[in-house]
Amino acid sequence: MITGVFSMRLWTPVGVLTSLAYCLHQRRVALAELQGADDQRPVDRSLLKLKMVQVVFRHGARSPLKPLPLEEQGGMFAGQLTKVGMQQMFALGERLRKNYVEDIPFLSPTFNPQEVFIRSTNIFRNLESTRCLLAGLFQCQKEGPIIIHTDEADSEVLYPNYQSCWSLRQRTRGRRKAASLQPGISEDLKKVKEGMGIDSSDEVDFFILLDNVAAEQEKTGSCRFHGS
Repeated sequence: MITGVFSMRLWTPVGVLTSLAYCLHQRRVALAELQGADDQRPVDRSLLKLKMVQVVFRHGARSPLKPLPLEEQGGMFAGQLTKVGMQQMFALGERLRKNYVEDIPFLSPTFNPQEVFIRSTNIFRNLESTRCLLAGLFQCQKEGPIIIHTDEADSEVLYPNYQSCWSLRQRTRGRRKAASLQPGISEDLKKVKEGMGIDSSDEVDFFILLDNVAAEQEKTGSCRFHGS
């Protein structure tokens, strides 16, 4: 009697597990058959046709978002796309041209607004980066107006939007200050500031230092792309 009740209680979960195991087995068999078929009959790539390409990129090298105290930006404003950054984006456009105009005739060699949709954040360095990439991709040839679609700052979704997202704002509030107060961090920051001749009262954290170091390294022409 006890055995019968015990068996009834186990029937439902065992049945579910058995069904799952059977489904997984059938899926493995089907995949193996497909793989075997592919091995026997290689795909003729000439029959394949490229339908869509999505390219997501960040802007090129820029000046620091916040210069260090007593540091000159050489006539540039904060976060401005540099000459190196322009060259980087133009070179990226040329690589895309080789891939999707020359090697694979997917795009027309001349810009056609019916073929390309362009989206950017409404930040000057990003708009400039986009223009430089398009110049490299289409070699400044176009059949119609080039429209770069943007959105308002309060509804932008292509970067963390602290203006419109209350939850994000709450979750990140005070984190940078809290990080600088961690044991050992404040002491290390003090030593770095002293070594760089920065007054201890100046508000400089490791994020600002890292941003300035990265911007300085880009002056050498290394092909990396920054964030926001």
